[in-house]
Amino acid sequence: MNPLSGPGGLHAQVVDVIGRRIATGALVTGAVLSTEGIETEHGVSRSVVREVLRTLTGLGMVQPRQRVGTVVRPVHAWNLLDPQVIAWRSEGPDSSRQLSELLTLREALEPVAAQRAAAEPDAEAVRTLRESLRRMEAAFQDEKPHEFAAADTAFHEALLRAAHNDVLSQLVQTVLATLHARYTGHRSFGDATALSLVRHAELVDAVAAGDEAGAEAASRTLVREARAEVLGTSEGKN
Repeated sequence: MNPLSGPGGLHAQVVDVIGRRIATGALVTGAVLSTEGIETEHGVSRSVVREVLRTLTGLGMVQPRQRVGTVVRPVHAWNLLDPQVIAWRSEGPDSSRQLSELLTLREALEPVAAQRAAAEPDAEAVRTLRESLRRMEAAFQDEKPHEFAAADTAFHEALLRAAHNDVLSQLVQTVLATLHARYTGHRSFGDATALSLVRHAELVDAVAAGDEAGAEAASRTLVREARAEVLGTSEGKN
């Protein structure tokens, strides 16, 4: 079966192949992408190649240059918050660095969202938070890590929506959706997980009570302890 005949069509499949090569270092900064080479390797038309290069250019990963061709750009020029770029980088040599940076971003932004959610408590949002927490607790009891990860992601997305800040919500949701898939999808349960459930409950209670300072503090503790668990450090104990 042709690997380019799967979901997303030719354009999406070629973008995925080349994007992954760039993110994993198989194509280094300054490498020139040959239109003819892409056509030949993937058996696609010139118009498909143009669309592929346009997409990668939009992600900041490549740049057309006169009399040179399309060249690979350095990492700092990429759209590093794009879910597809994050997924590609998670398979490459920068995976650990990326995870640490995303956790730092989450620690900076999510407590602010929690504080704003408590400033204007929304009954529907609180119900969603409690239901997501209930699902997390059930998944923990049944030792179902995938279900736990899905419920955990739903919890934090609900919290971000409850902040009533569309820009903040969109930015953090992009990070969280990919970040949770990266580090909770195959997690094992233990004392840290049990403690995490306690922290989530404290956060929900603070939001429901309209306790802005309490919600911010609970969120900050939760995120710091998650960072410590994921990175294997003692940061969450400080």
